Amino acid sequence: MKKLLADKTFLNDIFRLILAVLIIAVIATPLTGTMYTFLSEDDFSYESGGSIGAAENQSAIKGAFYKTVNIYVSQQGCYTPMYLDHLIIPFSRFGFPGFHVAMFTYVALFILSLGLISFVLVKDKTASLVVLLTALMSVFTMSYTRMDTDIMYWYTETLGFTLLMAFLFFALYFSILSFRKEGGAMVECVVLGAVFAFLASGASLTVTAVNCAALLAILILDFEKLKKKKYLAIPFIFGFIGALIKAVAPGNFIRSNDSIQPGHETLLDGIRDTFVCLFRSFPKALDIVFILMAVLVVAVCIIYKVEVIDGGISHKRMLIIVGGIFVLLLLEVFPAAYGTHDSVLTGHLAIEHYITTRLFTLFVVVCLAQWIREHWTVSEKALMGLKVAGGVAVLLILVLPFSRNIINDSFTARTFRDFKSGTFKRVYQIREYEISTFQRAEDGSDCIIYQSWDASSESLPSMGITADSEWIVNRSAANLFGLNTTTVLTP
Repeated sequence: MKKLLADKTFLNDIFRLILAVLIIAVIATPLTGTMYTFLSEDDFSYESGGSIGAAENQSAIKGAFYKTVNIYVSQQGCYTPMYLDHLIIPFSRFGFPGFHVAMFTYVALFILSLGLISFVLVKDKTASLVVLLTALMSVFTMSYTRMDTDIMYWYTETLGFTLLMAFLFFALYFSILSFRKEGGAMVECVVLGAVFAFLASGASLTVTAVNCAALLAILILDFEKLKKKKYLAIPFIFGFIGALIKAVAPGNFIRSNDSIQPGHETLLDGIRDTFVCLFRSFPKALDIVFILMAVLVVAVCIIYKVEVIDGGISHKRMLIIVGGIFVLLLLEVFPAAYGTHDSVLTGHLAIEHYITTRLFTLFVVVCLAQWIREHWTVSEKALMGLKVAGGVAVLLILVLPFSRNIINDSFTARTFRDFKSGTFKRVYQIREYEISTFQRAEDGSDCIIYQSWDASSESLPSMGITADSEWIVNRSAANLFGLNTTTVLTP
């Protein structure tokens, strides 16, 4: 036993195993929940619109295109999610099994993209697992992640944000690889990076801004190689073209003008609101759990001599990285603040911003570890101190009341409780009954469902169909199922 404990390879393998178990614990129940969610809010209208478009044009591909063009002109410029929303329509094509496969796939692709980015940036396997665990906790197990319901279990937003963020990280992954590869492999990475960059820029402006800024940062940080091989800029160029297409959409301006509030009308108001939103969000996004995990990340990255930026990080380069991430976050917040004409982010915009802030701050943390290691001598005593600091950080996460409260209120904890108590199954059975009743109802009829009771959930969304048959979601559901009206009455 003493020999095993003295064996660094053995201890390293144990550490990796623990990290792998923790990663599974963070994502297991959120992923499981995708198999119990259901149509909600806008899902009805997009499923209906996709089915109608395919029938009118005798082609799902053409129908989705014309529907996207119409929305682009009149509502918003998010061409990628709008097209995919109207093309895939998983419930109309395959029922609930297809719907759940789609939901699971979108969330799984997002998790996969985080894994790829973690492993391509941090080459050491142990350190990359620590970084991946922190990234996944940033999404599922930190402050306000209870709001993940909107981006993980509401199909429209899961496709519009979660899947598109996966496209963004795939674009970054292949762009980074293109700088490291040669020959045919490099060409493949450039092509794949360009495709994903263009698709990601078709998301909401918040994702589009991050996509272009992050792709540009790759070019700046490896400018010497870019001067020799200018075609490495192709992914950024495609992302920028997509951003222009997205930004000039007439629907963006129509939608923005519909939500103007006094004192938040002008461009200067939008810039002011952007700074207010950003500084208000930092304490919420960078909570005690994130800070303690950042301490662990710094310790591990120094101990394992992680090198994120080839060629080293000078003092000037470190300042550029910190300043660049701050500018990136400003660009990410501006469309949300100016588009909603408010200085407070709410709903899915808030949780999307908190996640983006954490993930890109995590990149700064990893770069900071490399910068410290390169500019300060790390003695044996210092290494021991780092190990102690990492251990203390983990212990504090487990014992501090603040951190425990955050974890207990997180999306991971909520989904675990919903799964363990059987709430997932109970809520799904009720929603499946409601939707199947609408499906069986006579075409053109007024379908009214009376329920003597309903089930609540900590993590699943509301379906959105109410007692008001004229409510927009009720009308959308009626259109989807070929009914005159839909109504759900509960106590």
